[in-house]
Amino acid sequence: MPMNKEILRQEQPIVYHTLSNALKNKRLAHAYLFTGPKGSPKAETALLLAQSMMCQHPDADGFACGQCDQCKRVEQEESLDFFWKHAIGTIPEKNTTFTHTKAKKTERLKKQDIVNLQAFFEATSAEKANARVYILEDYDQATQEASNSLLKFLEEPQPGIYGILIADDKNMILPTIQSRCQTVIFRPPSKASMIQALTEVTDRDSAEMFVESGYTLAQAKELIDQEAFPIIKQAAIDYSRNWDSYAEISRMQTKIFIPKSTLMDKKWIRLWMEWLLYRIKNHKLPIAFETEVSLQRILVEAFDILRAPVDLALFLDKLYTQIRKVVLDEKR
Repeated sequence: MPMNKEILRQEQPIVYHTLSNALKNKRLAHAYLFTGPKGSPKAETALLLAQSMMCQHPDADGFACGQCDQCKRVEQEESLDFFWKHAIGTIPEKNTTFTHTKAKKTERLKKQDIVNLQAFFEATSAEKANARVYILEDYDQATQEASNSLLKFLEEPQPGIYGILIADDKNMILPTIQSRCQTVIFRPPSKASMIQALTEVTDRDSAEMFVESGYTLAQAKELIDQEAFPIIKQAAIDYSRNWDSYAEISRMQTKIFIPKSTLMDKKWIRLWMEWLLYRIKNHKLPIAFETEVSLQRILVEAFDILRAPVDLALFLDKLYTQIRKVVLDEKR
């Protein structure tokens, strides 16, 4: 999803004005390096810039309208003028005939990806657009061979082709690559802006949970888009209402976190635990303050254990038992 223009203007004013001036004055660099801390809206802004280069009806600041045919085709990765190598471990929302990201999960950028990029633009004829754009995410983790191959591509820029490299740590990128790009530095996003951005795709309670739990925008949106997300959220709500009940524990074992099931995965167990912690910290449960403190301690310790290799079924059984004991002690 492209970056909300008003949020970009408010939260990243230098980025906004830098790109706006380039778009309005038609002085675009042939390559950009978007860099800044994890969680800053680099990928979303890259998509907005790509759309803006091709938009049929840009606004007064030069940015894309987001509604025209070209904007929609870029967002859906259906344009012959747009190539996107997604971040490591992410699953693209769209896989089409025109993109090379067919795998379920992407890996670090390799030389073959640069070869694919060059072949992509050579094999497809340009559409009626002002530019042809490629985005390379996680470029700070590219292989040496990939960087050497891209350097040759950047040294002889082809008219009308623009690149956007995205990196959390620009110090991991060859100086020769950096010197051929215009660097655009992002600052960390505020919690308020992250919540606002997430409320465009989910409810506010979920948005606040993700931000308080330390998820990045990209991580949160990836989880929200999956069918398991509402199941995990509801499971946390139901469990926290009846966590002293053996029947509820049995339901968790047989209906939610079933051995070898899709949900029996660290990312979903972590999310379920984050929901519990969020509900406890925000006093959404009818329990005493001392109980809240004890439950928070149990969950914090459990997060540390979950980072190491662990038998997930045994881990959860122990967690259920610890929580049940604390809740029952309060009732005595």
